[in-house]
Amino acid sequence: MFLMAEDEKKSIVWEHKLEIGSKENDASYEHSVEVMLEAHEKSSGIALRPGKQGSIGLKVDTSSGAGLSTPLPLVRALIQSLERRGFERSAILILDYSAHNLKAAGFLEKTRSEKLPALSFFAGCPVLALDSFDHYERDWYYDSPIPPLLKDQVMEQNLYSQESISEEDSGLRKSFLPIPLLFEVDFWINLAVGVDDPILGFEGVLANASLFNVSNHRRFYANQSSAAVAVAEILAIPELRNKLYLHFLSLEGYQFIGGPQFNAYYTRSKPTLWMSDDPVALDRMLMALINQERRENGFEEIAQPNLQLDYASTIGLGTQDRAAIEKRILGDASQSSASRSSRLPMPIKK
Repeated sequence: MFLMAEDEKKSIVWEHKLEIGSKENDASYEHSVEVMLEAHEKSSGIALRPGKQGSIGLKVDTSSGAGLSTPLPLVRALIQSLERRGFERSAILILDYSAHNLKAAGFLEKTRSEKLPALSFFAGCPVLALDSFDHYERDWYYDSPIPPLLKDQVMEQNLYSQESISEEDSGLRKSFLPIPLLFEVDFWINLAVGVDDPILGFEGVLANASLFNVSNHRRFYANQSSAAVAVAEILAIPELRNKLYLHFLSLEGYQFIGGPQFNAYYTRSKPTLWMSDDPVALDRMLMALINQERRENGFEEIAQPNLQLDYASTIGLGTQDRAAIEKRILGDASQSSASRSSRLPMPIKK
């Protein structure tokens, strides 16, 4: 009974190998995503099917710029898997904060105008840019006493042009929440990218699902503590968290120092895709990978403990305990889908 209880506490991170850089890049992602979704559905007992809303959200990550965004083949592969499960493409919503970054990453058609057309699509799926402020409502926001930086305050106030959200509403404390993910979808899936950050230590799964979902988010970057608390508290909002189904983290591109903006010199690539319903466990593995790259290249590691992981695990968003994280490797595109389990490697002591 003791062993069974211990097994139930483990957070599973699924891993699948990719054929990065080959002509079969899209096919590799398609195979990996489908195998991983099937494995999670079987393990969790939760089928990914349309519900009352009949729609699903895909939160992509374009915050670091065009060179380090959610891979397009991953998104196309996930769209195909969702179609097989009954979702119409018109009901698969792709969203991120910045219209400019969405265009640069290839999710939106590049035009001279910064203003988005009424309807924008990627692979037949609607694309929503949250900084249009068409997808926020004045009654739904994260309230924090942390004020924005002056430059962010001016920028945010210029964007509040809707009748439903006035300049007065923007205030210094309110970060508005993404209404589509709260009320317009049955589930949403987080597709993050890993990059180091001087404030948080690194930006990954937790940051993409929280900070980059809300308005006025740069105000939290005044110090490490305020940013880490915001990450945990935003993602813990029940209406946002309860519909969050899975997190994907592609290692096709990740940056171990020099971030958070893309810097090709410090970017690395591994033919690996990770997936889990535990965002803290995924970010714990990402931090270990980034620190390994830093050690090998003579840089100081990200300081531990990491506050965003500490706060997120403390309020029950997941686990950062290495002993409680189980990695299940499903094999690459040329192998069978029989899985094997492995524990995370112990850190190298200096």
